[in-house]
Amino acid sequence: MGRAREPYWHYVKSIIKEYPKLEKELATPLSPRFSVSLEGGVSGKPANPTQDCVIHDLPPKKQRKYDAVSNAILKTRLTHPNTASDRLKVIEMVYWKQSHTVAGAAMHVPCHRNIAGKWQGEFIRLVAEELDLV
Repeated sequence: MGRAREPYWHYVKSIIKEYPKLEKELATPLSPRFSVSLEGGVSGKPANPTQDCVIHDLPPKKQRKYDAVSNAILKTRLTHPNTASDRLKVIEMVYWKQSHTVAGAAMHVPCHRNIAGKWQGEFIRLVAEELDLV
C-alpha cells in the first residue's frame, strides 16, 4: 500500500506542469492598442507606445504560480549546487516536457529511481512552501 500524500500533492504537480505555458505567456509582448480618432476611424498609432514595449506581469493567480515554481528552481540551485542540474532535468522531463516517468528520467540523468523520486518530492514540497500550502 502506498504512502498517503499531502492534500496539496496533485494540485502542486499540476502547477509545476503549467510552468512552461506561464513562462511563454509572460514572455509574449502585449498586443498594441491603437487610438481611435473622433472622426470614427483608427489613427493607426499605438495608444500608449511606452506601455506596449514594457514587460508585463501575468494575472495575479497565474503570477503567483509562476513565481512559486521559479523560486523553487532558484532554491534548488542554491541549496543543492552539486545535484541541481540533475534534479531539474528530472523535473523537466517528467513535468515540463512530460516525456518520461520518474523512473525513465532517472535512467537519463543517471541516478537510481528512488533518488529521482526523492528529488521530485522535494521539489513539489518547495513549490508548496512557496504557495504557503505547507
